[in-house]
Amino acid sequence: MKLTVENQYSATPEQTFASHMASEAREQACQESGAISWDVSITPAADGGAGVTVERVMKPQLPDYIQKFVGDSISIRQVEQWSAPAADGSRTGTVRLTIKGQPASMDGTMSLRPGPQGTVEVVQGDVRVAIPLLGRKIEPEIVKVIEGALRIEQRVGQEWITAHS
Repeated sequence: MKLTVENQYSATPEQTFASHMASEAREQACQESGAISWDVSITPAADGGAGVTVERVMKPQLPDYIQKFVGDSISIRQVEQWSAPAADGSRTGTVRLTIKGQPASMDGTMSLRPGPQGTVEVVQGDVRVAIPLLGRKIEPEIVKVIEGALRIEQRVGQEWITAHS
């Protein structure tokens, strides 16, 4: 199932990217999304890009018919690879989400681009749940969870930018 989330930041792409690279902002987003535990790893690249890995354990916030399949907690691994900035400050990247021990994942792309009021972030992905017959019914619920997490990351990122400007 396709996922597209567009977030707006009242900041430059450089400031927005800085918020994405701030471990305290990422950790705050994990906490506010209800994670039980988390680990954030940020690795700057020599070319100005970066890699980000966020691993979190969460209580699933899914309908009962799905939760009985996944159990009392789920471990989510989010791996991002960001490019160096373009001349206008924009960046692109890839993102992969996996739920450990479950047949669910998302592969996608991300971008930060200058917009009329600051920066526009677009995350697009393909969410897959590889369970015959049930997968297509579960995918929309996974999409809702990912959309919610991305909205929290935007809000926390914007707060971080405001506090560090």
